[in-house]
Amino acid sequence: MQKPRILLVDDDKNTANGLTKILLQDGYDASCAFTGTEALNLIETEHFNIIITDMKLPDISGLSIIEKAKKRDNDITVVMITAFSSVQNAIDAMKKGADDYLTKPVNIDELELILKRIWERRLLVLQNKELRQQLNDKYNFSGIIGNTPEMQDIFKTITEIAPTEASVLIYGETGTGKELIANAIHYNSDRKDKPFIALHCASLSEGVLESELFGHEKGAFTGAISQRRGRFELANGGSLFLDEIGEMNSHVQIKLLRVLETGRFERVGGERTLESDVRIIAATNKDLDKEIEEGRFREDLYYRLNVINLRLPSLRERKEDIGLLIDSFLVKYSAKNKKDIKGFTSQSVKMLNNYNWPGNVRELENTIERAVVMAKEEFIEPSNLPSNINVHSMKTRRETLHIPLGSTMKEIEKKIILETLQTTKGSKSKAAKILGISTRKIEYKIKEWSNIQ
Repeated sequence: MQKPRILLVDDDKNTANGLTKILLQDGYDASCAFTGTEALNLIETEHFNIIITDMKLPDISGLSIIEKAKKRDNDITVVMITAFSSVQNAIDAMKKGADDYLTKPVNIDELELILKRIWERRLLVLQNKELRQQLNDKYNFSGIIGNTPEMQDIFKTITEIAPTEASVLIYGETGTGKELIANAIHYNSDRKDKPFIALHCASLSEGVLESELFGHEKGAFTGAISQRRGRFELANGGSLFLDEIGEMNSHVQIKLLRVLETGRFERVGGERTLESDVRIIAATNKDLDKEIEEGRFREDLYYRLNVINLRLPSLRERKEDIGLLIDSFLVKYSAKNKKDIKGFTSQSVKMLNNYNWPGNVRELENTIERAVVMAKEEFIEPSNLPSNINVHSMKTRRETLHIPLGSTMKEIEKKIILETLQTTKGSKSKAAKILGISTRKIEYKIKEWSNIQ
């Protein structure tokens, strides 16, 4: 796919022509306008993928360009150019719909990096939409999102193993989507019209787990006031998903092995032998080889379960999918909560991408749901994200602040203050608290830099 079409808007003709020339040399289809009116006329008559506009123009403000461009084409991407002393203005612009911003004088390397990131994400979204449409036309992979090679391999494996009768063992950390994968296997198999029954083994005691699996007769134990069918009976003809199989105790493991070998079992407290035809899909976040070595898991049961195995990557291993996931969850929870949230500020996206996600996709989904509920503006801001993500972002920014060799103390001070203001969304009081200085000093410094410019 060819590079995007860019419109650059700046009343400084030397700057506009210079940047346009650089963009053309980089292979972009770039045009420039010197006034807001000229820019709006071009936007009305021609199609652009990205608009790069100065905040202050002689006739129309950059904010007006954002609003009118987004109204005409909500998919258009806008990058705002602003002075260092107007970081808060840039943040206001992002609330209006700008996707990113640059500070004057424009750093060419930073501009190229922003454009590369914008377009890569745009391509990823388009490719994922095409892929999801292709998969949904042929397969029901509802809820599974991923465009990384690892996820594409999983999609391919599902299509290959789903029509078979083989047992499947899914490995993955908590929150990686093991039950979604089990669902996809079932609903793409010949058993799709029969029940899909799930049981989470980790939270159940031995007696309760046995009853849940095999059912019980009336009076089998205290509280068994009536006969109850177990999951094997309920799933007859379909698929039984056993999550956290590694938590199952040895007594229940023996009974499970027998069902897998013979298809027969008895309810707890019962004498009549029952039969059930189910496909077992099991999942675990444990190393079962180690569990076998230490005598906590039966080797013969392991071989029965591990005919086909799938390993789900953690979110840390497929961070390229975070953009797709947050967009999907944003649509889902904006609709659920009847809120018109248009997207995320660039700082929020950066924070979400830099976080390690120990809870994987489940944690990410919960985070986006919370952010949608908490958001009071049209865009998700860092303040809408949980405190642990904000703390991690602040720590990362401190660790990765790059000071060019040979910088003066004044230059270092300026960089640190401005970087901190970016993190706090322009809040001088928050920045002052982080830096251990007074708000008045930050205001004085900003005024001093503005006067110099």
